[in-house]
Amino acid sequence: MGSDSLPLMDQPTLGGSTGSTFVLVHGSNHGGWCWERVTPLLEAAGHSVYTPTLTGLAERADELTQQVGLATHVADITELFQREDLREVTLVGHSYAGAVITGAAEAVAERISRLIYLDAFLPRDGESVLDIEPPQSREAFLAIARDQGDGWRLPPQQSFLDRWGLTDPADRRWVWENLTDMPLLASTEPLSAPRDAARSLPRTFIDLTAPKNAGTVPATERALEEGLKMLAIATGHDAMVTEPARLAELLLQAP
Repeated sequence: MGSDSLPLMDQPTLGGSTGSTFVLVHGSNHGGWCWERVTPLLEAAGHSVYTPTLTGLAERADELTQQVGLATHVADITELFQREDLREVTLVGHSYAGAVITGAAEAVAERISRLIYLDAFLPRDGESVLDIEPPQSREAFLAIARDQGDGWRLPPQQSFLDRWGLTDPADRRWVWENLTDMPLLASTEPLSAPRDAARSLPRTFIDLTAPKNAGTVPATERALEEGLKMLAIATGHDAMVTEPARLAELLLQAP
């Protein structure tokens, strides 16, 4: 895939306590690459940062099969915690990965200091991501998988770049060249979270508002209903691309 990433933004002075650990989990069709403008900002403030790529995406695209789903991705994150013996972690999930971090909390809640939902889905036990996607978006994704992805893959679409609020031509090129197919099962498989462990942890929701991704409107409403701490950035859905400095600042300051 493409690797002509753009230069990092000027690094601001960021607050927050030093020496903590961030695990940043990417959303649909993305990979760990999408955090490369945010990671050095957090590291410059003295933090350890992990940006795993989920099974079947980006550089792990050759692992994509019909069996890869939400449970696979939850296992990716819980295994990372165990393998690296991670503790006191700020676990961040973007978009689809809100389901992933919610599921991971079931297994490693004692190792997590806070959950941050970056314009992300908040499914409950037994719900899938598509269950809480607005009907129009849900039907559009299913049609793409049916017509272009053999019924089980969601290939990236140029229209996604508009949906994610990417307007700068260089940003659009970089993101597009790195997108890969997403397993549909990741969005149709129900979340297993019978203990509802995520609710026992401090939770923050970062709302990305300009333009707002219509697919995450129900998730934003749920975050408000459930009393998550609410923060916002006036940018599109891929804030790690369009506003990395502001995003890093909020990640460090999140209550």
